[in-house]
Formats: sequence, C-alpha cells, structure tokens
Amino acid sequence: MKNPATAASAIALAATMLIATPAQAEDPYIQINTGIDYSSGDYGDVEDTDYLSVPVGIKYQADRFYVKAAISYVHAEGPSGVIPGEGGGTSTPGGATTSRSGLGDLWLTAGYSLPIAETTWFDFVGKAKLPTASESKFLGTGSTDFTAQGELLHSFGDVSIAAYGGRRFNGKSDILALRDVWLAGGGIYFGANDLTIGLDYDWREGATLTSPDVSEATASLTYKLNEKLRLQGYGYTGFADGSPDLGGGVQLLFRF
Repeated sequence: MKNPATAASAIALAATMLIATPAQAEDPYIQINTGIDYSSGDYGDVEDTDYLSVPVGIKYQADRFYVKAAISYVHAEGPSGVIPGEGGGTSTPGGATTSRSGLGDLWLTAGYSLPIAETTWFDFVGKAKLPTASESKFLGTGSTDFTAQGELLHSFGDVSIAAYGGRRFNGKSDILALRDVWLAGGGIYFGANDLTIGLDYDWREGATLTSPDVSEATASLTYKLNEKLRLQGYGYTGFADGSPDLGGGVQLLFRF
C-alpha cells in the first residue's frame, strides 16, 4: 500500500500541474495537506490486513527547492506480523489477528528541480524516515531509513510524463533483517483548466530477502477549487504480494 504519511507523493506531480511547470518561478508558499487513506490486501499472508490512515503533511516551496514533513495516524486489522506500506509487505509467520492503532513513521523530504531543457527538468530528492511508528504493534519496522532518488519530467503542453529511480538504505530493525533496496516508477499526467488526471506506476524491492516486491498502479484526479485549495482523489491496485489488492483515498491541500 502507499505509505500513509506520504500517500500523495506518487500523485503530487498531478497537483503541481494545476499551478505551473517547475521552470516557472513562483512566490514561496506553504502547503498543508490532510485526508484519509484505506487499503486491503493479504501481503503474502493467509488473512487480509485492512489499513486505515489519516495523514497530515506540511510543505515549504521556494522557487525550485522544497522541504516537507509528513506523518499519519494509522489503524490496522489483520495478522500482527504484517507491516504493510513502507515495510514492503513484510511479515513474520504465525501472527495472530489483531486490531492495532497509533502514529505512523515521520517522513522528511527535500528536493531541488534543475531545468535541463526548455520543457524538461530533473529533480534531486532525498528522504529520511524516522521510526515514530510502534515496532511492537507492527505499525513500522523501527528503523531509520534514507532514500536518494532522481526524477525526470518532460512536458508536452497539457500532457506531461515523468520517471524516477533510486536507492533506499534501510536501517537496522529488531524484528526484521532489512536490506537496501532499489525503487523505480513513472507516470503520465493530463491537465486542462482546473482538473488534472494522473496515472502512476511504482515498484520497489521487498524490504527483506524473503518479502515480496511492491508493484502497484495509481489513478488520480486533482481539482483546483480556488487559488488556495485543491481536492485530490485517488485509487490504487497491486500486482504483487507486497502491495494491497485495492486501496484509495482523498486529500485536501491548502496553500498559503
């Protein structure tokens, strides 16, 4: 499933299509987002795990540079050994079915957009995951992780395409033998007037040698309600045991 604290990350580009291309300078702004995200899948276990989260995020953008922080409150029902989302669908066998809730992990992200042609840009992105989610409740891996990735965007006017790739350096966990993993993905976006449609694909290696890969597609709609407010809805489905069978959510983004 999408990491609940950053569920909008795979479709964040769709929201930016409503405002300006990266090459167009904007006044510095702060954006706050919140919403709700739900998913369900077996993640390679016998029983399904249902996952509900309420993410909250804040972003500061100044021209081509941005920083953001995101966290969520999560509720899971299913085998206690399953860690969906950023755990990569990892699980420990024999977990009893439980209901558990608490804070998710805190994600910190920084990025810089570099124009390499008139309608082409390359973004340098760094992420850090701080383990605020409970390891004992299997809401997180308990590790401090770092991600370095590059993102390429090209605009054809109303249509834009993007691709990314990177490496995630997983820290040490007391419950899982984590490894460093590769990740990649891409998307296509169409924007007209106040509406943007996006379609994304995301892939990531399993967080352990025995856990399944993450492989999922996301479709999104973003509507610009006014200059400060945007409404975003999305749905996703997985193609591997590391992803949910179905999921979706709604995000409200307020900019000032």
